[in-house]
Amino acid sequence: MGAYVRRRLLQAALTVLGVMLLTFVLFRVIAGDVSAQYLGPRATEQDRQRWLAQHGLTKPLFVDTHHAPWSKAFWDSQFVNHLVDSVTFGGRSFRTHERLRDIIAKRGRYSLAISVPALAAGWVAALVIALVVAYYRDTWLDRTGVFLSVLGMCVPFLAYMILGQWLVLKILPSAAWGLGHTTNIYVPVTIAVIASLGHNVRFYRTIILDEVRRDYVRTARAKGAPLSNILFGHVLKNCMLPILTNLVTAVPFLILGSLLLETFFGIPGLGEQMISSITSRDVPIIAGLTFLTAVIYVLGYLVTDILYAVFDPRVRLQ
Repeated sequence: MGAYVRRRLLQAALTVLGVMLLTFVLFRVIAGDVSAQYLGPRATEQDRQRWLAQHGLTKPLFVDTHHAPWSKAFWDSQFVNHLVDSVTFGGRSFRTHERLRDIIAKRGRYSLAISVPALAAGWVAALVIALVVAYYRDTWLDRTGVFLSVLGMCVPFLAYMILGQWLVLKILPSAAWGLGHTTNIYVPVTIAVIASLGHNVRFYRTIILDEVRRDYVRTARAKGAPLSNILFGHVLKNCMLPILTNLVTAVPFLILGSLLLETFFGIPGLGEQMISSITSRDVPIIAGLTFLTAVIYVLGYLVTDILYAVFDPRVRLQ
């Protein structure tokens, strides 16, 4: 197990490094000079060079052996600084000059206030509904659940947000975000839960349906075992492997929240910060938030692989 974890950690580090390299190439190499966007059309060449030097953008992209020794040219390059600023969350915004760690501390709580309840409530609701409709398969309850799930998948997420914004204007016309306005999380959380139910219920139902057809379920029913014990004590436990994998893919939602939800409702979270940073080409903030998301993804999948052995001893991590 130890060797497997070490090997997966090495793979995770290489994956994160690849993500950071791709981010650097997209926003600093391909996108080109960003100074004109911040200095305006009246800036002189001297102003532009001063701004570029101030933000470390006059250094070589990767390595410049013509003007400096190899060690200095490599370790003092834009890419290495890009990595260091991302890993330490010490990069400064081009727009506000705030450090990324301060932005995360200030905005992260708003994203978590939306994403944690939405993820937890949506996951529990989808599991319970899927368990019930799969257990009572081929009944009116199952058919109704499948119909509503497909209907929920067909409704665009934008339609949910428009309806939610209308409700906000009707119920909370003076909505504002802050510690004194915590009631404003209800509508975005409800939208996130409802929008995720259709896909999750269909996915979980398919998994659970194969399990409830097994002989041990029929035996438990014949012995008069309580329904809750059958569903939650046996069926759910044996279905946890694919369910955990599906859950891990939603974990970055805890940090960045829903990009569309935060932007649409004006929630000052990390998702809204990411959107505004992309539109303004605020590379240090984009790089730091991308690094954070990548780390959460790869660690989430690593934890999932380890938990496989907990829920199913037959799994061997070779």
